[in-house]
Amino acid sequence: MAEAPTPRLVLVTGASAGIGAAVARELARQGFDLALTARRADRLSKLADEIRDDVSQRNGRVPKVDNFTADLDDPKTPETLIADVVGRCGRLDVLVNNAGFGLPALFSESDPAEIRRQLEVNFVAPLMLARFAMPHLLSSKGMIINVGSSITSVPNSALGAYGATKAGLAYWNDAIRRELKHRGVRVCLVEPGPVKTEFFSALEKLAPPGHAYNPMLDAPAPWMSAKVDDVARRIVRLIDRPKRRLSVLKRVVWPFRMIGGLFQICPPLGDLALSTMAQHFDRKGDLSRVKRSQGDARPTE
Repeated sequence: MAEAPTPRLVLVTGASAGIGAAVARELARQGFDLALTARRADRLSKLADEIRDDVSQRNGRVPKVDNFTADLDDPKTPETLIADVVGRCGRLDVLVNNAGFGLPALFSESDPAEIRRQLEVNFVAPLMLARFAMPHLLSSKGMIINVGSSITSVPNSALGAYGATKAGLAYWNDAIRRELKHRGVRVCLVEPGPVKTEFFSALEKLAPPGHAYNPMLDAPAPWMSAKVDDVARRIVRLIDRPKRRLSVLKRVVWPFRMIGGLFQICPPLGDLALSTMAQHFDRKGDLSRVKRSQGDARPTE
């Protein structure tokens, strides 16, 4: 009787909440082993217990779940994290670059330290994690899944630094996908629209009392929001059915792309629309409000 194949090992960053946690749950149900990383050890531990209980109740194979508490703010983390994952788990088949956060503020008034943190977590860390993971992914003919954002279609000053990191991630995603295709490593970009996670709740905590409605900062209407479990299922599906780019929800993301395309064709129109929006919310004071006093309440994906 042939031995059962060794379960594939997936590393998920930003796994303590939101899309990352939902992806981890779905991976476990599909029979993958997990390496989960985030800043909050207590949440990772709770999630690991929930995953084991969930799969056990479904009479499925209980996955191996290893937690790695790490902060991707630290430039040393990617190398150490990959070494720890491979050292403890023995392999690495899929890297899901999910961790990310955005702080809504006018760039001219942003805390320089917060700008650098967004660059490190959203852009530098995914690249360096992939680089240090590369020998293992080449060996296993593995996969990299990068979680980007539809915000890159229409640059907006409300989340300028955040959008820039996601635009850079998308560019690199396509470049590395073309580089690795003939070597058997697949690379996919996930382009979410608004998703029902803690992201908008965290933004709300940062907002001043009575702040004006801003479609870039406030929780969107239900018809515009994807369910996090649905997004997770689509992401996990990429492992066996890869796509160059996955847009969720298409009915939200594609209009953003069309608007962005229109603004590229006619830049003065884009300047007029978005500069007017920035001027309006600048007068309201809604973007001059981000403070680090909230600690771990920073918005995460």
